[in-house]
This record gives sequence, C-alpha cells and structure tokens, in this order.
Amino acid sequence: LLFGDKAEAELRGQLKVIKSSNSSLTDNRIKTEIVDVVNEFFAIGLWEFGETFYFTELAAAIHQRLPADIASVVVVPTFSDNQFGDLFQVEAREDEVLQPDVTLDDIIIVPSYTDENLRLEPNS
Repeated sequence: LLFGDKAEAELRGQLKVIKSSNSSLTDNRIKTEIVDVVNEFFAIGLWEFGETFYFTELAAAIHQRLPADIASVVVVPTFSDNQFGDLFQVEAREDEVLQPDVTLDDIIIVPSYTDENLRLEPNS
C-alpha cells in the first residue's frame, strides 16, 4: 500500500495541492476528484507484478482531470526518515502490485509550497 495510514511507515505520504486561483470547485470537491483519480490510476488491471510507480505519471493524470482547478500537486512523505522526493519513485518487488490507501485527509490544499510544508527543513 502507498500513502495512507495502512501503508508501511516509509511509504506513507500526503498529496499537497496548490489550488488554481480561477478554480470553481470547493476544496473538498478537489480532494474527492483526486482520490478518484488515484484509485483509477492504480486500478488492478492496469498494473503488473513488480511494476515501478512514478509519481510524475500520477501527477499528470491528476492535472488531466483538473486542469483548471489545480496549479500543482506533489507527494510529501510523512515518515520522519524520508525526505521530499523519496516517494516520487517506488519499486515493487516482483511478487507485489502497488495499491493506494488514500483518503481526503491525505490530500492537503496549500496556498504555496514552503520548506515547512514540503518538509525540507531539518527536523520538520
């Protein structure tokens, strides 16, 4: 599992989103759409055992669904030993298929990216 509370600690993360200034959607609607995109992206029939996850592909799918509503989306690890960028590529073992564990609580709308909300500062 990736991202949510059920995932192993080093695979947990939040999706941080900058909402577009001309968006007509509420924050909750944007979060709901993103959860739907994530679940569709990880549909079991689309993945092979051992296939590597690339966040850029998921981000592209999210932007395709919400082109006028979000300006940017990144994944930020929540595990204290991980750094920004650690979840941009996740390799599955040859007997694994990666699946998401994402809820609305795992998606955070932020006004901008900062060292603090991207966890770039030491001990943050």
